[in-house]
Formats: sequence, C-alpha cells, structure tokens
Amino acid sequence: MTQSKILQKDAPILRRTAKAVLVKDIKSKKIRNILDKMKKALHREEDGVAIAAPQIGESLRIFLVSGKALALISKKKVVDNNKDLEDLIFINPEIIKISKKKNGVEEGCLSVRWLYGQVKRSEKITIRAYNEDGKRIERGASGLLAQIFQHEIDHLDGILFIDKAEHVQDIPPTANIRFVFFGSLSADKTGSQFSRHVLNELSLMGLSPLLIINSAREPLPIEKLKEIDADVFVVASFGKILSKELIDMPKYKTLNVHPSLLPKLRGPSPIQGTILSQEEPGITIIRMDEKMDHGPILAQEKISIDPWPNHYSVVEEKLGKAGGQMLGKLLPKWTSGEMSETPQDDSKSSYTKLIVKEDGRLDLKDNAEINLRKVLAYSTWPGAYIYFKRKNGEEIRVVVKDAVVKDGVFSPTRVIPAGKKEMNWQDFLRGN
Repeated sequence: MTQSKILQKDAPILRRTAKAVLVKDIKSKKIRNILDKMKKALHREEDGVAIAAPQIGESLRIFLVSGKALALISKKKVVDNNKDLEDLIFINPEIIKISKKKNGVEEGCLSVRWLYGQVKRSEKITIRAYNEDGKRIERGASGLLAQIFQHEIDHLDGILFIDKAEHVQDIPPTANIRFVFFGSLSADKTGSQFSRHVLNELSLMGLSPLLIINSAREPLPIEKLKEIDADVFVVASFGKILSKELIDMPKYKTLNVHPSLLPKLRGPSPIQGTILSQEEPGITIIRMDEKMDHGPILAQEKISIDPWPNHYSVVEEKLGKAGGQMLGKLLPKWTSGEMSETPQDDSKSSYTKLIVKEDGRLDLKDNAEINLRKVLAYSTWPGAYIYFKRKNGEEIRVVVKDAVVKDGVFSPTRVIPAGKKEMNWQDFLRGN
C-alpha cells in the first residue's frame, strides 16, 4: 500500500468542511483502508498525537487519537515499540457539551510544520461519534485530550490552529536544544521577574530547559551540570558571576540575555539604569566570557515602550518577553553555527551599581525629571520615598508610588504613608 503523506497547510482540502461518513459504510473496505492509512501516517511522526482524515487527502469526518498519546495522558507506562497500544477512532464526531472556561494552550500541527502558538481551548468537552465497528459512543475529556478533540474537530471544519493562535513562532526541529537555564525566578513580587518572563516566552516557543537553576546563593551543582551534557547554558538575571570553567562547559558555551543595549549599562541594575539615564530600552544577547557583561554580541534590538519612561515592572516585562523571543529565534541558528559574533566597543561602556534602599530617597529640591525617573525606576524595589513633616511636627516616611511633572514641577499622585494603605496624594495632604 502506498504511504500517505500528511498534507501541509496550503492544501485546499484542509480548508473544506469534511463530509459525514454514511453509517452503512463505516465497516466497508474503503473506510478500513482510510483508517489504516491514517494510522500509518500518524505513527511515522514521533511527535504525532492525533490525525484527521483531511490531512491524508480524505475529506471525511474521521479522526483518531494515538494510543501512545492516550497512555501518556493517563500516565500509564509506555513500553518502547509497543505496537499493541490501541488508537481511539471517532467517526462523524459532534460536540454535545463544552465548558465555557478556556485556557491558553500551546499547539502545533502535523499539517503546519514547524509552527507553534497559543490557542484558547475549553477545559472540558464531551463528544458523540461512531467507532470503527459502527457503534454509537460518547467520550468526555479534559485537559490535553479535550484540547486534542477540539483541534481535530476544527480540522474537520476546515480550520487550522493558526487561524486561532497567538504568538505563533517558527521552531524548526533543530530547535530541540538541550539547555540549562540560570535565572532568579523570584516568587516575591518585589523580586526580579525578568528571568521568569524570558523563560515563559521560551516555553511558548516549545523550548524547555533540562534544568533550571534559580538560586544564586546555593552552591552550583557542577557535577550534575557535567552529567547533563547540555548544548548550551542560558543566563538571564541570575545574580552570580559564573566561572570560566562553567561558562565554557557546554559545547556551544553560555549565552546571556541582558536588558540593555550593551556595552551601555553593564552591571547589576540595567533596567533601573535605563529608566534613570534616559537611555533607549533594548535587549542584547551575548556569548558570555569571564568579565561582567563583556562578551561578544550575537543579537541586539531596541524595544519600543510607550509611554516612555515607564514603571519598572512594565519595562521589565516588555524587555523580558522581547528577550525570550529573541533568544528562542536565535538558539537554533547559534547551535547550528549560523551566527556571527561582534565584539563590544569597550570605549562606549557604562556601568550600573547595586541598588540599596537609600537610593530611593527623593530630594524635592532636585530636578523634577530626575525625581520622576526615580519613582519609576524604583517602583518595585526599594520604592522612592520622602520624609514628610506633618502639621503636628511629626516626620513620617511616605513612599511615592506614582508622580507627574507639570510645568517643570514634580508632584506625587499616589503615596503610601508609613503604616497606611496606598492613597491619593491630595487626600493625604488634607489629613496631614
């Protein structure tokens, strides 16, 4: 029997509404042959979990789910090369119940190689269909199986996942890269979230680390890192200087996602430095060397943030997401030897310092723009603040959460007085 190729997205049949199979024909030789072709086409694909008849050129309302995928979903042990895993077959499926609650889930498709994106799918679904013996069946599903059902029924209605997907990325098979991620994934809202944003974007692109090292305080597991034998290490706001031995350990060395346009704003606080210094926001990806933020540049991009300047958390999220997307696109090229390096121009370098609580103190006699930028740069931590003398002579610490500059005058708009909740500045003044 001739092998059936899985048709790709430009095939017209993938855009047609498939026809129902006559019940009397379900057990016919023709339908048996189609099911056999579908199974063979699906099982040739290592990452295949399900297939619809239009994907092999048959405009009929049939889809099947791989038995191997079902075993993984149910967390049963899958024996290598086990040919006895039974596929689930659905003929003339119809949705009889579907939940309103939806989640964004990562999807790809055997007919849309190698694109991946996020699609909103209902958490639960129940379908009615015929099986290969012509018996009427009902099957409920949640999670991944519910997602598969919805994806395949879309196929039968001439819909591809890319019609609904967001954040679609082209991730060729060479992107199956073994990497270790170093980043401070703070659970504290006042802690750095840059690493988390980078990692989330990589995940959306189908790139998952072998190991995440998120504590700069604990000793690094050198022997474990050697055993893992990763292709590359990735660093994003880790908070610890890595040794040359560690940087050079992977085959493709160690890359750093840095939130400034290097060589400007090297050091521990580049995002705050960008806001404070009126520099243009951007991302640089470098191959690390033993010097701080010094290695050659692989990619660099200015990132538009409107309005600018903005609060630290907004800037951090924008830069983190952009950095993750840049890295996801770069990694396959880097590990296949397609990337060139550009040395940094050290004569143009500038440096940031480690921020301490005292840096947040505002002097209302200072330049208004400087004070505004302090409020924005330190809005997550340590917080910009003033000491305010009340009518009774008592001096209290007041954190300035937001402010404006009008006609050259700096004015707080939202504040948190010591021991109080956040409030409007004018309301605070009336009571003090």
